[in-house]
Amino acid sequence: MLAGTLYYIALIALVATTILSASLAMTRMAVARMAQPYIAAGYQRALTSLQESIAADMRSGGMPNPLPTFAPLPSTCANATCTYTASETIALTESSEPTPGPSCDPSQTNCAANVQTNAYVAESRVTALITVTLKDAAGSLVATRTGTSVLRTFDAPPYVAVAGSREGNFDETASARTTGDDGGTAAATPNPCAAATPGTADDTSVRVAYRNAKTTACTDGSSWGNSSYSMHGSSNGWN
Repeated sequence: MLAGTLYYIALIALVATTILSASLAMTRMAVARMAQPYIAAGYQRALTSLQESIAADMRSGGMPNPLPTFAPLPSTCANATCTYTASETIALTESSEPTPGPSCDPSQTNCAANVQTNAYVAESRVTALITVTLKDAAGSLVATRTGTSVLRTFDAPPYVAVAGSREGNFDETASARTTGDDGGTAAATPNPCAAATPGTADDTSVRVAYRNAKTTACTDGSSWGNSSYSMHGSSNGWN
């Protein structure tokens, strides 16, 4: 009799624990879904700030060496009632110069082929690790998220552009060696002086053309190379 009673007590405790665990898991999922738009907005805020900073550096002579450090962005209200606040940190993790030759450095994790190496453009890559932290009104941590962005840098306008990104928890499990690179494909019309069918030049490649001020003759000034760089992303997910 006693053994039976103890068995049922243990069974009830097990069921209660299972229900509690399931409830906590559902709560974590609900928090993750709630926080996602706030995290995304914070990430975009940090990325915009980073682009503006790097563009200013490129306009004034190029990326500093060593790479600059960034103070954490001030906390801002994540929603209209300010029940949540978001803050972001930015850390530059890799900078690269175009690599001569047909191949990228195999010791690096990423390769951007067909970058514009003309001296007036000098296209290159810089990577940044962005971490977004979301807190509630009491200052308690709600969630964090980390992502890595790759930026294209130029010595000429637009000075900087996003080349690719990888979210630290998800994309890293799919591929540890690549983010995708928006500028790393061959130009649809590599010669800017050649006649182009409408639509065939619709890509993100940078082309260079020299035009004679007297004769208006056009000369292709493009020079294509490769840019090797490494990713140092984090596998941090929801916390």
